Amino acid sequence: MRIVGVSAFRVCLAIVVAAALAIPIAAATNMIVGKADAASESVLRIGFMQKVDSMNPNVGLVDAAYVFYGLVYDTPNCIDEDMNIIGNLCPEDGWYVDEDYEPYGSAWIMEFTQNAYWHDGERFTADDVVFTINLNADNYTTMWAYQPYAYYMDYAEKVDDFTVRVHYYDRATGVPMPAAYARMICIPILPEHLLKDMSPTDISFNWEGVFDDSDPPLVGTGPFMATEDIYQEFLQGDKLTFVKNPNYFWKEDKGVEIQFDRLEMHFYDDATAMAIALEIGDLDVAQFPPHDYITVRDKVNNGQLEDVVAFDGPKCTQYWTEIAFNMNTKGPNPSRLDPIVRQALAMATNKQYINDNFYLGFGEPGTTLIPPVNDWHYEPTDDELYHYDIAAANDLLEAGGYRYVGDSTTRVCTADSYAVQENLVPENYPLIYDMGLRQEYPEEKDIAIYLQSEWEKIGVEIDYTIMTEAALGAYVYAYAYDTMIWYWSADVDPMYQLFCQSEVAFDGWNDNMYSTPEYEANFTASVQEFDENLRREYVDNCQKVHYEDAYYIILSYVDQTYAWRTDTFQGWGDWLEHPGRSVDNFWTGNPLYFDLLPQEREESEIPWLAIAAGVVVLAAAVVAVVFLRKRGGKKEKEEKTSPLGE
Repeated sequence: MRIVGVSAFRVCLAIVVAAALAIPIAAATNMIVGKADAASESVLRIGFMQKVDSMNPNVGLVDAAYVFYGLVYDTPNCIDEDMNIIGNLCPEDGWYVDEDYEPYGSAWIMEFTQNAYWHDGERFTADDVVFTINLNADNYTTMWAYQPYAYYMDYAEKVDDFTVRVHYYDRATGVPMPAAYARMICIPILPEHLLKDMSPTDISFNWEGVFDDSDPPLVGTGPFMATEDIYQEFLQGDKLTFVKNPNYFWKEDKGVEIQFDRLEMHFYDDATAMAIALEIGDLDVAQFPPHDYITVRDKVNNGQLEDVVAFDGPKCTQYWTEIAFNMNTKGPNPSRLDPIVRQALAMATNKQYINDNFYLGFGEPGTTLIPPVNDWHYEPTDDELYHYDIAAANDLLEAGGYRYVGDSTTRVCTADSYAVQENLVPENYPLIYDMGLRQEYPEEKDIAIYLQSEWEKIGVEIDYTIMTEAALGAYVYAYAYDTMIWYWSADVDPMYQLFCQSEVAFDGWNDNMYSTPEYEANFTASVQEFDENLRREYVDNCQKVHYEDAYYIILSYVDQTYAWRTDTFQGWGDWLEHPGRSVDNFWTGNPLYFDLLPQEREESEIPWLAIAAGVVVLAAAVVAVVFLRKRGGKKEKEEKTSPLGE
């Protein structure tokens, strides 16, 4: 190992200090010069800990990608600040049942705005809608991204240049079928004139989302337009830049328009760096992991951080996390198919402890498939709940034929158990289950370790494996696992989430092959029923049946944890009273963006923020040099990975 000499160390120190001292001066200069630009151009900067995984709206999986799609594309419907379904490309009351077709509700008329234009200047028409819907309906398996909407779609036909009729049917029988959920269709409408010569496979999997010969390279009808460098920005992975669509049709149709010039999505691998960016005004709003959010919130509450609001509350996307059990007969230990085993594990899972200690109180213990932020939520009665009860869980397993043999601390499947009687496993097979975890969410590893200690109390072992979220997806949809911890987000209409646990979504969105006759009967009825009271009964029944079967142990309805600046923008509104105002609202037409008003800060504040940042950098630089002196000059290569893996 080569030691850095004293003179060399001094030279290095001088260079680093000089560079560090130059940073706040340059930053202050840039910010002051930028002040003149601010008068003519206003920019909303949003921070994310999650990177957009694809620019193709048919490929992306993560929520950040859907925020991106919601900026550029439009859908027929969207939601308002109170999570009510409203029109987007369809004007208000512009979609309704066509009563000329039987059965009632099997055909819907969708009237579209006549004021929308694609970002390349082409006029939006009914042809684009027919193209998009038939692309999804006719190629259901290939066009997998919007299957919850497309499964019951038969075909779309053009009525006139701005009117479309969509027909719904039972895909298994080919018979026309009512579709009550058609009140909300959130498939991004794509430009037919640019995609009509591409195959469905290319559109769904190979298209990168941009067009080489187009200006701009990304073409939607949404309130924001991509810049010419959007694809290069995507490859670099640091940010994505959008400009206001000056001809957005909401100005004509709804009397509202965006009041700022640009929007930037900034991506961070480190939450501390993102917090500093918010504090010095390089970001206007960001969502933080719980630990880092607490730090920001405490600074706001004690007055250390001014002009910033910290907010935590229910997510309009209805995000929740769960332990899922694979109901396919494949996998290391099919004894999980016995409902007694799953119910006992539900009793041995202390959801309140998990919410308090691993989600740090930002959320509430989960129960059923649709969260309380949605009016369609069903909350089990006290008699229906699986209360945390280790003794009751042990009694249930013992009675079910899962017992200890000899000195073993792990229960085995005896001849009295369902698992042995159904030939799922041989006699004396131990209750040991594998569990897949996402590396991007370290709290889930902590939860798994906690569950190991808790489930050990009832004689059950966990063998967990940590992998990227992309790898977890492949692991799960091979249907050869025991358990995993993952998540769901969903639409405000209940059909979307209930579909994902139905047998019609096998080899598609259903991630655990769950299906029971009772669930399927209620799900099918809920899709077709137009009477809201009756439909609610079916939706409630689905949630009750699914909860009782314990195919998911829903851990937490996790809160959003945001902070935003009030000196750069006003108009944020009350996200607790109006959850649809959140940046999380990715259904297109987010009402927040139409209410935000850019503000100007006093110039005197800006240099001091930059100088403070420079002091931090200087201190870090000195520490780094001292560390290098102690460590020596050996260069170690560090492999950096995205939070999303490859």
